[in-house]
Amino acid sequence: MVSALVTIITAFAKLCVFRIAPQDIPRSGALLVIATLTNLSFSVLINQIQLSVGSALLVAAIEVIALAILTAVVLFYVSHLNRLIQTMTALMGSGAVIGAAVLILMFTVPALPPVVRLAIFVWNLAVIAHILRHALEIHIIGAFFIALGYAMCLIQLIIFIGRSFGADFAGA
Repeated sequence: MVSALVTIITAFAKLCVFRIAPQDIPRSGALLVIATLTNLSFSVLINQIQLSVGSALLVAAIEVIALAILTAVVLFYVSHLNRLIQTMTALMGSGAVIGAAVLILMFTVPALPPVVRLAIFVWNLAVIAHILRHALEIHIIGAFFIALGYAMCLIQLIIFIGRSFGADFAGA
């Protein structure tokens, strides 16, 4: 059990440094659930540093749902919906690895310099683009713009929901 867990974590880490492609991740509904819950947990912990627990949970849920919807729509558009589970597993697992790295950094250096935050943002976009490039069979530049579009939509969605419900993350 422990060796399987180490193997999966290693695979997601390799995905985050572009050593493997998302199709190298097993296609498994159970793994998707585990990766999603892990990603969600890290996202809540990161967001809870600046937000209340409820708002941190809401932001994390919005991130996961928006990513799932965007991925499903884009895969449907290019007639590759059969790749949804594997693509989402890769996105969630890589998000968990990046989230773990961010948490370690935030506990090591509580006030991350803006250049480090920007580097993490660009790294995350690059990983998403890497995954989408393979899932959609498109050029990396097109995949990067899709990932950037996702990020911009997500930011606007969080602001909109925050303002609509008067949550404490509307300006975050």
